[in-house]
Amino acid sequence: MTASFPIITTAPGKVIISGEHSAVYGKDVVASAVKNLRCYLLVEEITDLSNKENVHTKHDLELDFPDLKLKNLWNLERDFGSIINNEENKVSVDSFSAFNQHLSDDIEAYLRNNSTENKETHLSHLHHSASHVFLYLLLHIAPKIKNKRFILKSNVPVGAGLGSSAAVSVCLVQALLYCIDSKYLNDLKIINELSLLGEKCVHGTPSGIDNAVATYGKAIKLSTFVEDDQKVKVLKVIDSFPESLNILLINTKIPKSTKTLVANVRKLYDQDTHMVTNILEAMHKCTQGILSDFELIKTLESGNSDQIYRDTLNNLFNSIRINHGLLSSIGVSHPGLEKIKILSDELKIGGTKLTGAGGGGCAMTILDPSASDEIINDFKHSLISLYDYDVYKSQLGGTGAFLIKTSNINSEILQDFEKNAKINDKVVQLLDSIIP
Repeated sequence: MTASFPIITTAPGKVIISGEHSAVYGKDVVASAVKNLRCYLLVEEITDLSNKENVHTKHDLELDFPDLKLKNLWNLERDFGSIINNEENKVSVDSFSAFNQHLSDDIEAYLRNNSTENKETHLSHLHHSASHVFLYLLLHIAPKIKNKRFILKSNVPVGAGLGSSAAVSVCLVQALLYCIDSKYLNDLKIINELSLLGEKCVHGTPSGIDNAVATYGKAIKLSTFVEDDQKVKVLKVIDSFPESLNILLINTKIPKSTKTLVANVRKLYDQDTHMVTNILEAMHKCTQGILSDFELIKTLESGNSDQIYRDTLNNLFNSIRINHGLLSSIGVSHPGLEKIKILSDELKIGGTKLTGAGGGGCAMTILDPSASDEIINDFKHSLISLYDYDVYKSQLGGTGAFLIKTSNINSEILQDFEKNAKINDKVVQLLDSIIP
């Protein structure tokens, strides 16, 4: 079968509902997809662009990431021939899902030696990471493809702990599998395993939950066990998950260092292991309680047990509030996050907690269905006007990796991808209407 172009692959961002930090100590962590925060990757033939601007005949591979002001033009043979032909970088059938450190190191060396950045900045770091992930997955999965242009647009905030890099990796993997007409194109297990390789390029030793959520959608529980003195991680898709619950994601835009926050919790743990162990165990109980409440809410959504539904929602909100308090007690909150929590409690709009590493970054509010639009809008307006936070309204769960075929891509969508700008809201709505 001859693959037709253009195509678009898409994958969601994620929000950690419970288990951040305690997961480092073997406790369960639960994360959910976010329905309207997604990454979109358009792939088209460069030969189709002969009459368009900025087309250079000497390149046969293009990566365009307008959100990051990143544009790379490469010639596969000229720029990467020696890397591709190195026997240590070739991927066998048996090692298709295994990380090739030698290949990653060679790409790192290429990018370092060919960098046009004059000094190290946050943006240059993002450029480097995005290029590394793209080149690694390309040379690992499809080292022979040519004449392709990859345009990446996203409404998942970068660097906010919402799984933007994992969503990018999943989009790239599915697109590359399509380009080579792979038998694994619709194999979510393989897509998940391959996207983890992209995450390793960025994060070193990622947990795997971000790319699992981006691949499978819905919600994922990650459990860690010790077996024969080895840590074993088990990912489980949560089927009994209520996707009717609305959420607000609030990005404080306050810079934070996950590495520093994790190290500080470790220091506290070493100073008073007994006390912190009890806190981590309480976090684990919150996670289990939240999962039980979700399951019951899902069951009750279509029933008539209004009082039981209301009581279960209250239990869920209490578990979320307690969870936030426990995270605050180990020093990973921030005054900017506490402002959100206090305002949420004052307006009684639902359950609010920090999400992710803390120290800034994002907070999450699962909205009470009984909260009025007026109160919710007051909450959003206050956070935006007083603190300049970004607020996103969405729903938990939704579809994971998805491929939009050529027949569903109209001229309006194509024209928007050609613009060197953020993806248009109307185009997002068009794309999301195709996604089940």
